[in-house]
Amino acid sequence: MAFVHHRVVRFQDADPAGIVYFARVFEFAHQAFEDCLIAGGLPLAGVIADADWAMPLVHAEASYRRPMRHGDALVIEVEVAGRSERSVRLAFRVLDADGKLCATVQHVHAAASRPAFAPCAVPAAFLAALSAAGLDVPERDVAAAAGPSSST
Repeated sequence: MAFVHHRVVRFQDADPAGIVYFARVFEFAHQAFEDCLIAGGLPLAGVIADADWAMPLVHAEASYRRPMRHGDALVIEVEVAGRSERSVRLAFRVLDADGKLCATVQHVHAAASRPAFAPCAVPAAFLAALSAAGLDVPERDVAAAAGPSSST
């Protein structure tokens, strides 16, 4: 199941050609990610301020299918696409008001202990928050959570 985030394309999101500037879809995805964590009872601000762990972004990619313009209502679906012992891959689908696919985004977040930022297991609190937000959190799948460069 997916977490659903709604967003309207703002004036500042568009480039001079009148379409969403390519880098903005990463912002859209991250906003959906943060709202997903809030819905799961784990606001990112609290994690950053208080947790002894972090889930930094180690890989991001996007594909664009159709233009998004100022004023467009967007729906951003968030799903867990895979996980390993030390990372989680999130998949985002950016849809227009008619449900047509505009873009896809993928994030890979790696677990790190703080303050050293040494690799660690994905914290149970992070997985529980994703689940509480309505996402299906699969069992570990090393290949699914690895970045694209490691899938040879």
